[in-house]
Amino acid sequence: MRKCAVRQLVDLLFRYLPMILLLLLPSAMTSCAPNLCRGTRPILKVGLAAPFEGVARPLGYEALQGVKLAIAQWNAHGGPGGYMVELVALNDANDPQEARLQAEEFLADPAVLGVIAGWNAATAQAIAPILRQRGLATVLPWSVPAELADRGVVILAAHEGQIAQVVVEHLPLAVPRCHVAVVGDERAVAPYRALLPACVRSLAPPVASHRQALQTWVAGVLHDRSFPLEALILVVDSVLGGELVVALRQAGWSGWLFGAADLGSTQLTDVAGEWAEEVVIASPAPSGEDATFHSDEDRALFASLSPRGVSAYDAAHVLLAALERSVAQTGQPSRTGVIAALSGVQAQGLMGNLTFDPQGRRLHAPVWLYRVEGRRYPGVLVEQVIR
Repeated sequence: MRKCAVRQLVDLLFRYLPMILLLLLPSAMTSCAPNLCRGTRPILKVGLAAPFEGVARPLGYEALQGVKLAIAQWNAHGGPGGYMVELVALNDANDPQEARLQAEEFLADPAVLGVIAGWNAATAQAIAPILRQRGLATVLPWSVPAELADRGVVILAAHEGQIAQVVVEHLPLAVPRCHVAVVGDERAVAPYRALLPACVRSLAPPVASHRQALQTWVAGVLHDRSFPLEALILVVDSVLGGELVVALRQAGWSGWLFGAADLGSTQLTDVAGEWAEEVVIASPAPSGEDATFHSDEDRALFASLSPRGVSAYDAAHVLLAALERSVAQTGQPSRTGVIAALSGVQAQGLMGNLTFDPQGRRLHAPVWLYRVEGRRYPGVLVEQVIR
């Protein structure tokens, strides 16, 4: 009897052994390290530094949406060079000091092979030199100073000088240039002063951003009879810009309002509401609705992206293309390989053809002029200008 029972048990084990192994295999595979499991693809990382807390938080999450979408598409098609990509997203709080700290975090992780960062001039100037000097490829996705481009650092969008040129060229011909003023700090207004006659005033906004201080400042500007103001260029962020727009319009001023890249944001319409109507913004990226599409499927996928989301998507696309090129050229991914491949990337993105000069500046970078309407950012596309 005992021998018969043993034989039956052995027969059962052999009969159901394949099924048992199939049930155990998935849990065994998921419990081992991704880079060590046979049959799984190795993992590389790219970094994103953006504001995920504080006043500028909405801008960071717009960027995050674009980057995650690009990475998901690359991974779905096998990944760059056969590698899966993970995102390391860190909060720079739109603050230069925080951006420097996050640069160190990216550098400390050897799996991070490139970074997307620099959503305004201050954070770009803080993080890009650190990453460049220590050998980590960087894509600057927004409008920043042209001199930041270097080996291993590319500027995806029209740089600040190109934005200034488009704004100045689109000032109404009926407005005398001596009746124009530029609002911003000394560094921000410099590209505009270089393009405009000496009679144009540059106005430094008040340090205090509460409404009473802004109203007092605006009243002083408008009551200066020696300088009749007909057009104003705001080279400030969207929160301060929104407050200035409110103060100007409530004071009864009805002149032309133009904004540089940083003014363009949902925060402008959140702060200024109906007073933001008719403000014209020079954007270094289009909204998803106005992007370059290859199919109706693309339109449905990307239409909800903001200009920063579009720029972030293309920035990730460029970085991953450089990673793929480095694997093809050297057989394996490395930080030095990505740097060598970055400026030579040629790709088609939502912002059009993505190519760079040897210094890392975007060739033929477009600028999209939008007019705010219906309390909606970016509003209505007025014109696309190719630099």
